[in-house]
Amino acid sequence: MSSIQILVVEDDFLVAQVIQENIELLGFEVSGWVDNGKDAIQEVVNNKPDLAIMDFLIKGEIDGIETASQLARDYDIPIIYLTDQSDKETYDRAKSTSPHAFLAKPITPLTLQRSIELAITQVYKDQKLKQREADDLETGKVLNKHYMLKDREGLHAISLQEILYLEADKQYCHLTAGNKIWHISRAMGNVLESLHRAAYGKDHIIRISKSTCVNLDKIDKIQGNQVTIGGKEFSFGEKYRELLFQHIQTI
Repeated sequence: MSSIQILVVEDDFLVAQVIQENIELLGFEVSGWVDNGKDAIQEVVNNKPDLAIMDFLIKGEIDGIETASQLARDYDIPIIYLTDQSDKETYDRAKSTSPHAFLAKPITPLTLQRSIELAITQVYKDQKLKQREADDLETGKVLNKHYMLKDREGLHAISLQEILYLEADKQYCHLTAGNKIWHISRAMGNVLESLHRAAYGKDHIIRISKSTCVNLDKIDKIQGNQVTIGGKEFSFGEKYRELLFQHIQTI
């Protein structure tokens, strides 16, 4: 199994040497050591380390905080700040870049180990959160007056007012909006629950049978136990009749 690789960005050779020795003693690998921001960015491009230990003060035109900000923004590299500074302005500036840990000088094997473990744990939590958010978007999420849905083409904002109807398909459902059908990997009941978090969805998009939900605004005709929307007919069950007409009367 390959070990976690760590980039060291420190302009004091002796401090950098101590850090590297302790990283290796802990069973990790040093992907490289540099003393300035420009080389740090190049190291990340070339070697793709798992995280970086970054001193606030380094050589070059950009300091460690600016370097860390660029690495996090452009390459999603977790950062452990290394510093012997404690003034509030510098700390607040560093904190604004969302580092994964702080490591105070002089370092010890224990403080280094704890900082690395804290960073790794935070990365794991961040990844789980990002995956959860991605999963939410892939299965749909309501935002204001839109149903946000992600597919291979990107992120789509489907206006709730453009939704015609939803049809159940076992653990999936099909949502028709305008002239497009969206296939969603969620049960229709779960999608309807999401749509009802918006005022429009709660008042206008209702279930008329076990397998169908409709947008009341889009109904063209009601005859007998049939609802017609966009030229397509749907039957509604007796237990949904009262709910259907109740909603029609209130909008």
